[in-house]
Amino acid sequence: MDIFEVLGTIGYYAKRYFWPTIFLIVGLFLLKMAVVPVNEVLADGSTYPVKQSSGFLYASLFFLLASVVWFLYLLEIVKTVVGYAVMVVLGVCSLYLIYTDYTTIKSKVDLDAAYELRDLDIRARMDDLKQAELAYKEMNGTYTDSMDDLIDFVKNGKKMKILKEGSIPERKITVEERDYLYNDDRPIDKLMNEVEAAALANSPFADNDTTGLVGFVRDTNFVAVMDAIFLDQKRIDAREKIGASLDFNVDSLRYVPHSKIPVSLKVGMIEKSETVKVSTILIEMVHPMSGELKDSVFYSIGSLTDNHLRESWKK
Repeated sequence: MDIFEVLGTIGYYAKRYFWPTIFLIVGLFLLKMAVVPVNEVLADGSTYPVKQSSGFLYASLFFLLASVVWFLYLLEIVKTVVGYAVMVVLGVCSLYLIYTDYTTIKSKVDLDAAYELRDLDIRARMDDLKQAELAYKEMNGTYTDSMDDLIDFVKNGKKMKILKEGSIPERKITVEERDYLYNDDRPIDKLMNEVEAAALANSPFADNDTTGLVGFVRDTNFVAVMDAIFLDQKRIDAREKIGASLDFNVDSLRYVPHSKIPVSLKVGMIEKSETVKVSTILIEMVHPMSGELKDSVFYSIGSLTDNHLRESWKK
């Protein structure tokens, strides 16, 4: 037998046993996926072994059985009609089980993606509410538990904004500047402070000054809350950093994102001393997909019994 006959024989058997071999390999691969768990990395860095559904095991057994029957048929151990019938049934069942597993996995992936999207939007809205409450307290002295009042404040309220330009000159004030500012003979033993610099910047002393009084500005004015906070580029960048998919909408502040579940606002008052009382607030939300999970997922900012605005998801 020459080399061409050997190659021809090899090619014949390769073609003859190609598909049952493929079925055997696929069956073994699915069996490995069904038996050996995959280690998923969790958010805290730890790993958790995840096993595939039982469908992978059934599919692997069907592929393996189909491969065995196919080999038996090719070796003429099993009759033609029986062999074809068994292979067709096993093949169809295997493909059905693989499709079922695929749809199950895809549903799980879609569920995780939807959960993550809502999680990030909740964090962004919680932070929006915190910023709004802080601005409200700055103007009114206390937090509010009225969502209507808070939304109206964001739409129509004002926020104090300090314009700062220039740096305080690193020098002491002169005797002449002291007389102008204080009209007394107090000692000049400290560097110029911010109040002194602001006053001197608007005085005749600034005209010939070369130490930084020219262009030094400290001015306080009131601007709309929307412009000062929520349309400010720093706030827009902060929301993008969180990963929010929803743009800021003041009328949506009252709801948990992607739902009509109302946000919970609670306020309190604690005594720091006999004469000092401090306003406190607790902002709470529940994940809108909690019904699809084993346990409800809650988010909170602040506390009614302590003066802090810590976020529950930051441990």
